[in-house]
Amino acid sequence: MNTTQIKELLIQVFHEIAPEIDFSKIDTAKPLREQVEIDSFDFYRIIVQLHQKTGIYVPDSKVMEFTNLDELITYTSEQPSPHQQLSPGL
Repeated sequence: MNTTQIKELLIQVFHEIAPEIDFSKIDTAKPLREQVEIDSFDFYRIIVQLHQKTGIYVPDSKVMEFTNLDELITYTSEQPSPHQQLSPGL
């Protein structure tokens, strides 16, 4: 998945988990918790929803390293998507 696709999924996920947050006002390069009121549990729920929609697993040990959404988007975009089918012969 590319970064644009992941960002679109995050918009959906935020709408599901924290509909009171206007995603368009979030600067993905700045620390998320400085911009919106979101606790660790809701952030973890965002990670779980992202996993369910993409099949890409983010280890618990990695979750706490993300300070902004760009880090999460980059990490997710660099992972092979389990939803992508392998080419014949691989």
